[in-house]
Amino acid sequence: MEALLIPPRPGPLWLLAEVTYRCPLHCPFCYNPVDFAQAGPELSTDDWLHVIRQARALGAAQFGLSGGEPLLRDDIEILVAEARRLGFYTNLITSGVGLTEARLAALKDAGLDHIQLSFQDATREANDLITNTRTFDLKRRVAALTKAAGYPTVINCVLHRGNIEHLDRIIEMAAEIGAEYLELANTQYHGWAYLNRAALMPTAAQLAEAERVTERWRVRLGKAMRILFVTPDYASTAPKKCMNGWGEVFLAITPDGLALPCHTARMLPGLDFPDVRAHDLAWIWHDS
Repeated sequence: MEALLIPPRPGPLWLLAEVTYRCPLHCPFCYNPVDFAQAGPELSTDDWLHVIRQARALGAAQFGLSGGEPLLRDDIEILVAEARRLGFYTNLITSGVGLTEARLAALKDAGLDHIQLSFQDATREANDLITNTRTFDLKRRVAALTKAAGYPTVINCVLHRGNIEHLDRIIEMAAEIGAEYLELANTQYHGWAYLNRAALMPTAAQLAEAERVTERWRVRLGKAMRILFVTPDYASTAPKKCMNGWGEVFLAITPDGLALPCHTARMLPGLDFPDVRAHDLAWIWHDS
């Protein structure tokens, strides 16, 4: 009997480079692993360039830089430039700390396509309390810098019990800044968020009201700002596919080189993930 012909699996479409676990903020919902201090040494610039080239050869089209705070590394302009040369769409996910006018110009020259800036709340007092830093005014300045540089203003705000009742003001602030896109990402309880879940998880009533507030603002703002409200799985009738399904479109690489099918898979017990310094990305994606 002839062997069944199985079509080859397509490669990943989105490569997320988590270039560092280091971060100047101290958010209680951080999805960094709680034992990240035990992680191995960070990948070198050459290691990351090798990963980027392999991912493009597999067909990946989007290259994201995140952390931690990716701007704590001094080589991301090099990574962006290589990704752009290869034809990637490039995206920086940042708290804004370290994004000076000079660094923004260097990233733009390197070909950076997109910046997502995080806010933790709508007021200086609340934002700085959540992050345990004085960064609210800095974030406002960075939002103005990115807009002046010609980037769309894309804001992310993680929602939890400490700020979900401030949602009216959060959306109003995003509109004042001139954001074209606002992602309201309810906390997913992994990493530090899982450890701090008793203090973070909102009630069902708070979540329902937050959705109503979001819908009122969608009607009010129309096409001026797209608002995405990410409903958490624990408030849904069934869990969503993680990253559209493991091994379908998304591949994350940790600071120390592990290949993961979703951002937080590292915290799952009993699983060992392949290291990009020991295996080619093609083998990792298709055969590991």
